[in-house]
Amino acid sequence: MIKNIIFDIGGVLVDFNPIKTLRDMGLDENEVQEIAKHTALSPLWKELDRGIINREIVMNNMKNTLPEKFQDDADRFFHQEIMKTVTSFDYSANWLKSLKEREYKLFLLTNYPDWMFDYHFEHTFTFAPYVDGKVVSGKVKQIKPDAEIYQIILQKYHLVPEECVFIDDRAENIHAAEKQNIKGIIFTNYEEVCKKLEELL
Repeated sequence: MIKNIIFDIGGVLVDFNPIKTLRDMGLDENEVQEIAKHTALSPLWKELDRGIINREIVMNNMKNTLPEKFQDDADRFFHQEIMKTVTSFDYSANWLKSLKEREYKLFLLTNYPDWMFDYHFEHTFTFAPYVDGKVVSGKVKQIKPDAEIYQIILQKYHLVPEECVFIDDRAENIHAAEKQNIKGIIFTNYEEVCKKLEELL
């Protein structure tokens, strides 16, 4: 019997769209694509999610992979615009609210830089009032799909794995959850996932 629903955030409850933010800065398309590729869409972003290395060091490492002519704009993106990269999906608040009204416990398990998460939880996440608990990679210094982060959420909130379902848009994160005996649903689109979730509930 499912009692707990655990949500990933990016691509499930919110849109992470650095390309739009960079375009809104008024940059030409070539620069937009280059800065995005070397910053928010770079493999180095994982280090911001993991939160072990100082964020300024990680950002400088990203910036230094860019042509010098783009570095000032990358700096502006990091220090003035980056919080604008995230918006809640229209369905997110009502989805969690309806599940909460049915007395399910709702949790967040996310790869997210801690400083960005705190801002977005307070200012951007329309679904925040319905959340019973959260484990954020940047705070616990572990990231999905590493097994440790799943154990952290289970232990922190005294959850029984077989009573949990986890929704994430990345297959490797779902497979890692299933290895911990947590049921998993790969997020494709809202309507399809709602149907799969109801089958489990």
